[in-house]
Amino acid sequence: MIRTRTKTGRSGRQGRPKRPTARATTRWPSWRELARRESARADQPRGVRFSARRLTLYVVAAAALFVAYVWHVYATREALQEVQRLRREHLQLVLTYNRLKGEFDRATSPAVIYERARALGLEEGFTYGPVVIHVQP
Repeated sequence: MIRTRTKTGRSGRQGRPKRPTARATTRWPSWRELARRESARADQPRGVRFSARRLTLYVVAAAALFVAYVWHVYATREALQEVQRLRREHLQLVLTYNRLKGEFDRATSPAVIYERARALGLEEGFTYGPVVIHVQP
């Protein structure tokens, strides 16, 4: 335990010793020592230095990554436009199919067929519901 004494030789409080302080008792460097350290640091190379080849390689790699990113963005946009075009075309085909199926269903509905059969001279039978039979002339 480190104890400090006052000038009178007594502890700070009456009869009790002072608490130890966190102050270090190390000696500060002199100006000459600091100057020697600075001159020693000046002799050593400062920081990490890159060679011209390594720097060129990094610049080329960064440029390649940038070009790849831009190419990816344009390719994605083009793919999106193609998907949207195909969706529009699919919707048009579905609408055309539904229109033609409706026309076909109207043309082949039982009511239309019965009307055409009557126009041809056929009559309904009564055995199993509305069956069209051919009458001999």
